[in-house]
Amino acid sequence: MIRLLCAAILLAATLAAPAQWRVLSPSDQRQTQPPQNYAEGQEVKLGEVCPEDQKFRWLVAELEIPATINAEATAGKVVGLQISCGDGGEVYVNGVLQCRYDNDHPALAVLSESAVPGARVRVAVQVYAHVQGGNKFEQANWVIIDARRARERRVLSVDGGHPAGKVPDGIVGLSQGGGMADYEAATARKLKEGGFKWFRMDNIFTGVLKAGQGTNLVYDWTDFDRRVDFIAAIGADPILAVSYMPQVLDAVTNHERQSAPRDYAAWEELCFRAAQHSAQRGKRIPFWEVWNEVNAGWLKPGSADTGSETFRQLYTSALGKEEPNAEVVRRFEAYCKLYRATARGVLRADPQAKVGGPALASGPFENSEYGHCQHGRGFARGLMLWCRQEKLPLDFVSWHEYFQPPETIVKEAEAFRAYLADLPELKCSVTSFMITEWNEAWWADRPQDHELGAAWCANSITRAFLPARIDRPCFFYVKQNDMSFRGDYSLLMKDNLPKAAYNVAKIFNSLRGDWLPVAGGDDDVSAVAAWDAPAGRLAVVLVNFRDRYALRRPVQLRVNSLPEALKDGRWQESVVDATHSNAWHDPAKAELAVVRTGKISGLHLAWEQTLQPNSVTLLELLRP
Repeated sequence: MIRLLCAAILLAATLAAPAQWRVLSPSDQRQTQPPQNYAEGQEVKLGEVCPEDQKFRWLVAELEIPATINAEATAGKVVGLQISCGDGGEVYVNGVLQCRYDNDHPALAVLSESAVPGARVRVAVQVYAHVQGGNKFEQANWVIIDARRARERRVLSVDGGHPAGKVPDGIVGLSQGGGMADYEAATARKLKEGGFKWFRMDNIFTGVLKAGQGTNLVYDWTDFDRRVDFIAAIGADPILAVSYMPQVLDAVTNHERQSAPRDYAAWEELCFRAAQHSAQRGKRIPFWEVWNEVNAGWLKPGSADTGSETFRQLYTSALGKEEPNAEVVRRFEAYCKLYRATARGVLRADPQAKVGGPALASGPFENSEYGHCQHGRGFARGLMLWCRQEKLPLDFVSWHEYFQPPETIVKEAEAFRAYLADLPELKCSVTSFMITEWNEAWWADRPQDHELGAAWCANSITRAFLPARIDRPCFFYVKQNDMSFRGDYSLLMKDNLPKAAYNVAKIFNSLRGDWLPVAGGDDDVSAVAAWDAPAGRLAVVLVNFRDRYALRRPVQLRVNSLPEALKDGRWQESVVDATHSNAWHDPAKAELAVVRTGKISGLHLAWEQTLQPNSVTLLELLRP
């Protein structure tokens, strides 16, 4: 894994902290304060395995600042500790919470702003109950932190006088696989409050079609309508991923409902009926996404899907070479037929509807290009070639992405655009780029309980989605069915308690009006700004995130050429970080809240703050 490689490099470049670390007795619950007695417990050494149980443990040490680190004198320097133990935890320095981490995003704790060799520092790391991933005391390494990064105030500037394009109506949408935890009005209200403008949902057809008497088929729209009505109650546009296969249409026996249809005409009729039924109810579906993660094997071809020469040649053209696996070509054939039947059925009922795909698992690359991708190039380019050949619509392209850094997501969007550039007739028709599943991880992962996962998502927005014009990112998924913190990748907990990621989505979805240019970001800090003239609101979102070794950063934000409406107005600051707007830290303070206010003097603002690691800050400038 990447983290193991990084650990090996860091151990070679730095010195393990020369101290006796101890692990204290486990607890069933996370503790809100570090222990006072560091002399108890058992000694533990780097590399030792952590128990993979549901317990919380304190890892403690009283460290002495060394005179040198890697032959460099420490006196007066910013000295820190790179640390990772287990699959996640939180680091306290002299009793104060500094940061949280997980095994893929290790921590950087500042032990001294201006080191005095020999000074002693108490470090307590609460190692979380095991969810996934790391199971060792992986790192405890002294480092001298770059003083420019740690001390110098990073200056960012917003130009309020030169609008730079319209802010879209919504920046973060929703995605749900299978059914919701509930479809209650209170849940819909909470999501509407979050400003979500689109909602992608799969598994919509599984129970719609059933066997009747003889050869008759019976339609049951109960579950389908409940989902569509819930999305309407939020005020969002539905993006329905046509899946999965009703058992009565199975071409092959498959209990995961991933079979291709035994009769593509019957599937076309199902899509026609669904679009027609929705329109007749006054709740037409604007976007239809064809299937889900077909490139990863989530479609099982039937006996009619033989991998014929037509589809073999089409896939070879898409891939640039012959595909050696005949089953992949059979699956591609099934998907092409499914796409054609879906488009024809939907458009017969609603000619204005948009149809797209291929809903790839990860990006449009092959495994040889990016190890996390599977048959992405073949299915992405293959669908485009099929649409051109059959004169089918391709109104949007879609894929899923988890865990990958912004630069990878940007390359995925660029690859889709490069494929479309070869097909001018399709390039003109594709009006939207959708990541219809997206989160920090697709597995249970501790960052998804707190600010680290939320900041990861914000960093994806500022560094990938907005610059790469990915206009329909869909956060997966919406709500868990209990109140336990277990790394679940949800926005809401059972009682509609918002997680940190919900608050981040709410911040971005609150942006309106015109984008304003922002200058001065770096590898840690990114920002976007928007001016909403009717509301008299200038909003700036600042993100402080780094995949590994995030650090608190002092910043100054200069807003120049303020609109006249804001003269002598006021500002307010809301934060999602380790201790604010964070249900994991304090469920009683889970909602997004204002933490600081001030006055605007004239038509200029110079605002200063220290952005905490893995944090998202909303600064609102408001008229008097």
